[in-house]
Amino acid sequence: MVPSFSPSDTELNGPLDIELRKVSKSFNGEVAVVGVDLGIRRGEFFSILGPSGCGKTTLLRLIAGFETPTSGELLIRKVSMLGVPPYRRPVNTVFQSYALFSHLTVEDNIAFGLKIKKLGRSEIQDRTMDALRLVKLEALAKRFPEQLSGGQQQRVALARALVNRPMVLLLDEPLGALDLKLRKEMQLELKRLHQQLDITFVMVTHDQEEALTMSDRMAVMNGGKVEQIGTPSQIYDRPQSQFVAEFIGDTNIIVGKIEGSHPSMLWVKCDEGELFQVQPISTGSKLLTSGRVAINLRPEKVELLRSDPRSNGMNLEGKNCFEGALVSTLYLGTHVNCVIRLRSGRTLLVRQPSPEAVSKIAGPVYVVWSPQDCLALPVPG
Repeated sequence: MVPSFSPSDTELNGPLDIELRKVSKSFNGEVAVVGVDLGIRRGEFFSILGPSGCGKTTLLRLIAGFETPTSGELLIRKVSMLGVPPYRRPVNTVFQSYALFSHLTVEDNIAFGLKIKKLGRSEIQDRTMDALRLVKLEALAKRFPEQLSGGQQQRVALARALVNRPMVLLLDEPLGALDLKLRKEMQLELKRLHQQLDITFVMVTHDQEEALTMSDRMAVMNGGKVEQIGTPSQIYDRPQSQFVAEFIGDTNIIVGKIEGSHPSMLWVKCDEGELFQVQPISTGSKLLTSGRVAINLRPEKVELLRSDPRSNGMNLEGKNCFEGALVSTLYLGTHVNCVIRLRSGRTLLVRQPSPEAVSKIAGPVYVVWSPQDCLALPVPG
């Protein structure tokens, strides 16, 4: 089956909270963001993902109003933000550093923005207590930031942003300063808050797992451009470029030349000599049928066998099957990563569910996978 994207996958259904139209940003002649077109739906959890220097933080700062586009248009709820300062935009930002006032209590930190707006004392108190309950910090209201753990400080920063009742909450690497266990806990907390509040969350992160776990949709950036926008499953299972395939999760990238094509199949001869059967993929309106391609093969899609499947009567029609040897294993708790060297000398990363699956392997092994489990992507350049 040829992978395709229906209008429901790519077009925006329902109202938009944020629209970026051909937005670019340069600093002293250096381009940081290039012609970004992006629509973020009302009420969704949207993540902007990419390596350091890709432009993701600049994009968030443009939405927040801390930077001004060099060109293009940015709208929030259909209203142009050209010339609108950050404090007049219906957004609030949570920073990685939390930016709490050390001389103020938790309660006063949260109430600070409301006092600046000169709201009434009773309203400030009611809204502050609502925000404290929301992040489950009522018992710590009189403490100072230095008396809190990292996770508690992060909750205070969230409450301070949410107490202003923004239309959009912007999150700039919000969990980057936390240790692994606490980061996992805060991921669940952010999802809970998003579902409870039903407002738009826009998060910038370089953590792939974080984005895949928490997002309704995500944009992957590279070199100031958006490489792909989609749901986590679309991004992971159907990457549209070699960069996205390599950046999101572990994968095997195998470069070769198309030797034959069919609407539902490509035959690719790889540089090491193997002939692979591969699922073609359309890039825009063009279906790859010739030239050099990069095959994307996820390690969990490969079946590892200890004996030749042909001798056991396994039907290999339409499948890829190669003999190899187990080179090394890496135990990762929930699974084992195996490095298999094929006869051609190529190595493949293969994921197995448990150490028992690869224990006491001696002699040749066989790797098997279906054409539907690998994609032919354009070679960069």
